[in-house]
Amino acid sequence: MSLQGEIADSGSLKSKSSVRSFFVRLFSFERNGGVKDRLLTALIVLAGALALSLVAVYAPYGRLLAVGWASAVVFTAVFEVVRLFGRDVDTLRYRPVAAVLAYVILSLPAVGATVAGAAHVLGYGLDLSLLYVLVVLSGISLTVMQVAEGHAQIEVASRFAERYGTSFLLLSICAPQLIIISSLPSGVQLLWWIVAVVALNDASAYFAGRFFGKHKMAPALSPNKTIEGMCAGLMAGVLGGVVFYKLLLAGEMSTVAVVVVSFWATVAAQAADLSKSYLKRLRGVKDTGALFPGHGGVLDRFDGMIGASPVVAAALLLLGLM
Repeated sequence: MSLQGEIADSGSLKSKSSVRSFFVRLFSFERNGGVKDRLLTALIVLAGALALSLVAVYAPYGRLLAVGWASAVVFTAVFEVVRLFGRDVDTLRYRPVAAVLAYVILSLPAVGATVAGAAHVLGYGLDLSLLYVLVVLSGISLTVMQVAEGHAQIEVASRFAERYGTSFLLLSICAPQLIIISSLPSGVQLLWWIVAVVALNDASAYFAGRFFGKHKMAPALSPNKTIEGMCAGLMAGVLGGVVFYKLLLAGEMSTVAVVVVSFWATVAAQAADLSKSYLKRLRGVKDTGALFPGHGGVLDRFDGMIGASPVVAAALLLLGLM
């Protein structure tokens, strides 16, 4: 080979190496929680969600995959909360027995929802009896645990109520509804509709609050949230709810009903976000977990969907669509 050919081959190898290095850097996480990490995580999650949705919609009994996804979200969110609070208040050492007990108690309704959802997909009808029984059992068990934990000191009982009272509302009352919705014949489409409402609310509230926000909404819970951002999020959530409902689920609800449900779903999503912030403030952490680079944990990412799901489930029930 001539010298000129060797130089050309060397240049070609360097060029390929540079291109490969560029793409490696482009699609590598910086692990600093910055914009790049957030965008990469969102891209990966979106691609995976679209692939799973196609299987769930078109494969026989594919909705079992949607039920499995929703269940995984709930069980992981419960784990994140118990990991935050399953420690001794003073030493911060984990108390394994108490943590496992709290996890089981908070997870009981999700077990009932998963069984009911899977049975519905398999053609046995939607029977919510087990879910209702396990919600009651979970609430009673949590009350008994509070008494056992704080029988000698009212401060301990109060701290238990602060931590696990809100956790029960979010994870044992609201979150199981996400599993039930995923099992419906149009469950995948409903999940994407909830995603659209929550995402538009989040994005609009963030940018409106950043550029126009002057009045703090709940500074003790979330210092950066503003009333202006809240209003922008509500408007975007309602508008997006109407548009995406027509695109994904045309004909099942009237426009007026969609507006009402979208409004309250957006309100519930914002309330769930503040409730999650409350839990983080109690523990003094920035995120509930680190599963999604730049986004935090599962509860950080899906708190809005968890909050909105009971509103959607109640609306479907009242309208005879569930």
